[in-house]
Amino acid sequence: MIHAPVTNNFESWRETARRLVMAGVRPNEVVWSNETQAALFDEIVAPSVVLKNLNVPAEFMKLASTVACVDDAEKWPLLYRILYRLAYENHNLLEIESDADVRAARLMEKAIRRDVHKFHAFVRFRRLDCDGKEIFVAWHEPQHFTVERAAPFFQRRFGTMKFSILTPKGCAHWDQKQLTFSPAVEKSMAPAADEMEDFWLLYYRSIFNPFRLKIRAMKKELPVRHWPTLPETVLIPELIKKASESN
Repeated sequence: MIHAPVTNNFESWRETARRLVMAGVRPNEVVWSNETQAALFDEIVAPSVVLKNLNVPAEFMKLASTVACVDDAEKWPLLYRILYRLAYENHNLLEIESDADVRAARLMEKAIRRDVHKFHAFVRFRRLDCDGKEIFVAWHEPQHFTVERAAPFFQRRFGTMKFSILTPKGCAHWDQKQLTFSPAVEKSMAPAADEMEDFWLLYYRSIFNPFRLKIRAMKKELPVRHWPTLPETVLIPELIKKASESN
C-alpha cells in the first residue's frame, strides 16, 4: 500500500494524484490521508511511468475542484478512482450518470453548490469600530469548505466596505484592495449584536406574509442550524404563533 498525504485543498490532491496515476498506481493501492507523514511521496512512489501524458476531460477538473470542498475524507479516494478510470478505462466515464462513482461525485458537487447558495443567503454583517475605522464582521457556519468559493460574491457586492467573514472552516477578509483567507476560528471570535440587528428585524417583519407560511418549506430553505447566526430568526416563533392565530 502507498500512503498519500494531502492537505485539504484541490491543488495538493491534484499534484499527488497526477504522480500516482502516471505511475500506474491502482486506487486500491493508495491510502489517502490529511495527516502529514514523515515519509516523503518521492520516496514511496516508484519512478516508473506508465503514462507518457495524462489527458482527462476539462469537466473532470471542474468537478474535482468542487468535490474537493466537501467535508468528507472519502472525497480523495473517490476522485482518484474516477481519475484512474478516466485515464486507463473509459475517457467518457463522466457521461455515465448511472455509474456509482460518478453519481457519488455529482451528489457531492450538488452539496457544494447548495452550501455556497446558503452561504450567500445567510451571512449577516455587524459593524465594528476599530481605531476609528469602520469594519464589518460576520459569523457563518458552512457545512463544507466553501469559504473561498463564496467570498468573491461578497467582494463584488460589498466592495466599498472592509469586511471579514469568520467561520469554523476558514475565514475571508476584504480590505477594499485584496481578498485574503486565513485559518478557521471559534465562534467566540465573532462580534456581539449591534444596531444593525434592528434593521434586520424591521426588514424581516416587513416581508413576512403569514398567509404564505409553510413551516416545512421554510425550514428546508432556512435550516434550523443557521438560525443562531441570523438576527431575524429570533422573530420566527412569534411570527409563526401569530400566523396560526390568524388562520
